[in-house]
Amino acid sequence: MKVSWVWQRGSKDMTAMPHPRHRTAKKPMWIIVLLSIVCVSLIGAYVYPPRRYSTCYFFASSVCTPFKDWLPAVTRRELTDQEVFSSVVIRDLLAMPMPVSKKPKIAFMFLTPGSLPFEKLWERFLQGHEGRYSIYIHASREKPVHSSPLFVGREIRSEKVVWGRVSMVDAEKRLLGNALLDIDNQFFVLLSDSCIPLHTFDYIYNYLMGTNVSFIDSFLDPGPHGSGRYSIEMFPEIEHRDFRKGAQWFAITRRHAILIMADNLYYGKFKLYCKPTVGRNCIADEHYLPTLFK
Repeated sequence: MKVSWVWQRGSKDMTAMPHPRHRTAKKPMWIIVLLSIVCVSLIGAYVYPPRRYSTCYFFASSVCTPFKDWLPAVTRRELTDQEVFSSVVIRDLLAMPMPVSKKPKIAFMFLTPGSLPFEKLWERFLQGHEGRYSIYIHASREKPVHSSPLFVGREIRSEKVVWGRVSMVDAEKRLLGNALLDIDNQFFVLLSDSCIPLHTFDYIYNYLMGTNVSFIDSFLDPGPHGSGRYSIEMFPEIEHRDFRKGAQWFAITRRHAILIMADNLYYGKFKLYCKPTVGRNCIADEHYLPTLFK
């Protein structure tokens, strides 16, 4: 504290007297900060309008209606010819009534390189339920040797399958195509040579026939083995945010099986740009159906 030395009248000594303290007025910094945040927010709303939400998202619509006049309009991308064709087909397929079968069946479709090691187990599972199931076998490497008479003569025309390539998807569609020829097949289950039943036939049959939904594994994986496999060449028909991953095995309704057979848009993109390569090891069967049904 600063002091001053002064002489008092009638005194020989000096007395120290403190200077009066002057308070400086503090600037209202919080007001400046608040105004800056508001200004930056409004500028950001103008320059980067949201794509999926209402343009006016800071305030209630009744309050911010005047702002909509000066915010730029969000333009929708023009669809390609293939997208238009595909949307029409999918729309009509989803709306059209499916044929009703008096004896609905489950199509068990086995995707295998050769013989099925658990044929005897499947035989015990299927025995006594004739007329309620169908069997289709796609053997890509060698002609299977059967240990159960239920599987004899169930092979379809098969072609070589290379792991990770679109030939795996081709084999799945080949199985679906053959199974769809039977009008009584109402549910389609894709199985590998290592799959085994965990419940009774009646349990599985009643569960599947009692539902109208399909079971397809599909999830968003932001890592290098998920979204990191996306190729920009798939744009604009398939956007990066829509790229999904999942196991290839499924159980689907007849309607969704027909939709898979009718799709050329997504299938064409995956055939061209989803391949196991160095740096982006895209596995077609892990991404095609999960992305199609995302």
